[in-house]
Amino acid sequence: MNEVALNQPGEGFPTQRRTYLTPQPAPTPADDPSERFGLHDLIRTFERHRTLVLSIIAAVTLGTLLWQLLSPNLYRSTVNIQVELIDATGTNQADVLARNTQRIANESKLYRSRGAAQKVVQNLGLLDDPVFLREMGGSPPKDEGRRMGAAISTLLGMTSVQSEDGSDLIELSAVARSPQLAARIANSFPEAVRDSKRARSSERRQQLLDELGAERDQRMTRAVAAAEELADFRVNNRMLVGAGGAEDLAQINRIAGEAASAAAMGSGSAARSAGVARAATISSTAGATSAAVQQLQRQEAQLSAELGRLSQTYGSGYPELARVQTELQTVRADLARAERAAQQAAQAQSDAESARMREMARAEASRDAARAGQLQAVVSSLTSRAYENAANTPLLEQLEREATTSAAAVAEIADQITSVQSEKLVEGVSSNIISPAIPSGERISPSPIKVTAVALIGASILAMMLAFTIDVLDDRLRTVAQIRKYFGLRVFGMLPSLESGISPELRQQPVFTQPQSLFSEVARSIYAEIRSLTPLDRSQSVLVTSPLPGDGKSVVALTVAAAAVAMGKRAVILDLDLRRSGILQDIQSNIEAPELMDVVRGKVDLHALAAPDAEAEDTGSDLIISDDIDDMVSRFMLLSASQPVAEPAAILGSSRFSQLVLELKSRFDLVIVNAPAVLAVRDARSMCDYTDDTLLVAKWGTTTTEQLRATVEMLGSGNVAGCIYNQVDYAEHARRKYGDSIQFYYDTADYFSGNVPGKLSVRERIARMFGAVPPFAKSDAAN
Repeated sequence: MNEVALNQPGEGFPTQRRTYLTPQPAPTPADDPSERFGLHDLIRTFERHRTLVLSIIAAVTLGTLLWQLLSPNLYRSTVNIQVELIDATGTNQADVLARNTQRIANESKLYRSRGAAQKVVQNLGLLDDPVFLREMGGSPPKDEGRRMGAAISTLLGMTSVQSEDGSDLIELSAVARSPQLAARIANSFPEAVRDSKRARSSERRQQLLDELGAERDQRMTRAVAAAEELADFRVNNRMLVGAGGAEDLAQINRIAGEAASAAAMGSGSAARSAGVARAATISSTAGATSAAVQQLQRQEAQLSAELGRLSQTYGSGYPELARVQTELQTVRADLARAERAAQQAAQAQSDAESARMREMARAEASRDAARAGQLQAVVSSLTSRAYENAANTPLLEQLEREATTSAAAVAEIADQITSVQSEKLVEGVSSNIISPAIPSGERISPSPIKVTAVALIGASILAMMLAFTIDVLDDRLRTVAQIRKYFGLRVFGMLPSLESGISPELRQQPVFTQPQSLFSEVARSIYAEIRSLTPLDRSQSVLVTSPLPGDGKSVVALTVAAAAVAMGKRAVILDLDLRRSGILQDIQSNIEAPELMDVVRGKVDLHALAAPDAEAEDTGSDLIISDDIDDMVSRFMLLSASQPVAEPAAILGSSRFSQLVLELKSRFDLVIVNAPAVLAVRDARSMCDYTDDTLLVAKWGTTTTEQLRATVEMLGSGNVAGCIYNQVDYAEHARRKYGDSIQFYYDTADYFSGNVPGKLSVRERIARMFGAVPPFAKSDAAN
């Protein structure tokens, strides 16, 4: 901390006042080699928490060793299980489908389920197995439910399931006191999981079939009702299948066509009958013949041929020729008669045939006309019916749709039932034993040496981590490096604690009675550091305060003043901690010093008090060290109040108090103002204006970083000259090996007289861990 300004005394200024640069941030560990953590820091951390670290290591290691020695022999059996995805054809699809890792993870969870463990307990009868009962502790609960629960928990604790990425194998291991029991348990798990899955699958299938059967019955009832309603509608409305649609029109068109055909045929029959009648009148019988006519025609031909032959041979008078001519004439007469008779017969036959055909044509015409009329009547009836069907068609179609939909629903649910019934129970994710577990006589536990070694290493790591954690979380101030790192302040000294405490008798102060002690040497060193803040030809005023009451600022003020007078200086303590009594008030009552309030009110003349020895006045020469206690006491003055003051702020604001500080500084080399704790009241901040320098007292191992930071912020970072550690436990500080000078005070003990703090015993360390404090801390707790 560099001094940057010095106010010269003069009118209007109560005293000199230094200001200090704002503390700069401490260098980072990367910039400051001292802040880097190394092997020495590791060793120092161990030394600081050696008792804790060794206790943890010993407890864990010995406990582990004892546990291993008392543990029974354990054996492991392992079974390898393959997870398969079986399709409807029985093929494993696990290698060709994605998400196989998720299926293996789910299967592993099944093997760790309490349901699978319960199935194994039941299948193997483990509740009646004495070997397994020993695994349970030998005395299972009598209640059946609790007994089964305890058996399941024990069995799950005996088994472990592992799987690797990219593999469809699961490794299940069972650990038991008997290798045979371990193998039985390991081999029983796959079967238990498989049976549980099958039972669950059968249960789900039966439940689904029951639900589908109930749904089918409901759909069947609706289908039957729809079919019956459709049938009743057709019967009531006389609508056969196809009625009211294209079928009706086709039927009407077909019958109408037949009626038109019948009418045409009737007309044709009538025309044919008329034609037959006309044909009968124009028939000819010229060509009519008969058997007699034909016979006579043959005879005529024969006689004509014979006549011609005879005529060529004989003459006209030849008798044979005449005979033939006579016979020929007779035959020709008979032939003429026969032809006339044949023509008459043919005419009669023709007339009869014409009459018959005429009658037949009339009959056919009458028939066709009657049929055409009937068909026309049918067409008329069907047309009328078709109109009625067309009106009923929408409702009929709705009924048909409902009936069809109901029938389709019944068919669909029937197909689902058939599909469920035909499913294979093994379809889906399944697991099968690839390599069964066999009893192994190789013991896996206990392994005292190996496990104890691991426990030793783990306990060491754990203990050191705990030690590091304690150091990190411990924000209590103990070292010079902490003050420099967090606040950028200098430390004037580390005042050791005293087992006997500070006596309320001024003449019994250690600086006076034991000038060669470690305490006195540190006190004089602190005063020398403080004196270096001011030129030697000037008097000095210092304000001493602390974050909280009980930090020992009053003792520090008294000790620094005693060191000053021991070094030939004139010192006065102005005790302004007026709200509570302490060691300074006790000393004041013993030396019969005037009351501070009387001096401030003017009841006591400061000039009338005994002045310090003029020969001891500082002239800039070397310090004078005296061994005469009376001489030292004569250069010491204490102004305090024997009773607490209700309103000390009124005193601080009075002009008489300002004048008092100036007068004391003119008469003494060192004026120490003992101010109240900063975090308790604001008086210390106001008092900073009356002194040259401000010193903070931190109680070693008690004051925290946050407390001191809040104190510096309240006083103003530029108003604090430095810090003094009070009640430093040198033995504990050295044992913690912080790497500073106090770590080596054991080696310099010959330089000091009196009792030098020795190394703490294990008992004393344990006592300190549980809050035991030296008597000095107790006696100074209120200062």
